[in-house]
Amino acid sequence: MLQVMIFLHVISALLLGVYVVFPFIVGRAAALSGAAQESFAGLLSTFNRIGQYSLIVTFLTGGAMISQIDPMPSVLWMVLAVVLLLIVAALTGMMGGRIKKLIANGKAGKSTAADAAKIKAFSWIAAVAVILAILFMTNPQLLS
Repeated sequence: MLQVMIFLHVISALLLGVYVVFPFIVGRAAALSGAAQESFAGLLSTFNRIGQYSLIVTFLTGGAMISQIDPMPSVLWMVLAVVLLLIVAALTGMMGGRIKKLIANGKAGKSTAADAAKIKAFSWIAAVAVILAILFMTNPQLLS
């Protein structure tokens, strides 16, 4: 069973990589207009949804694996892991709301630059949090 948990955890962690590339692709959303922008924002929304589901799987499988190992990692490591994942979850939720606003403003013919800028800022913070989470989770000795 542990092997299945590790497999699911690694696959979901790889899918979290969508948030590492998100800041680089979101800048294109403001440059587009009309149907192209709506289609691209739909793609961003799909990527965000995939990342959110993988975040849930990562959180659940990581928690299950922690409960099965005998020498428990440090409390600091566990708290940092949870906090980083919660930061990513909160930011991706905010990005999802902004993506919806971007689509609505694009349909209404309003400016979408502010929405795209907010999405880009949120995605940069989420990308850093994902990278930090991977760094600390693959090197628990850093917090021992």
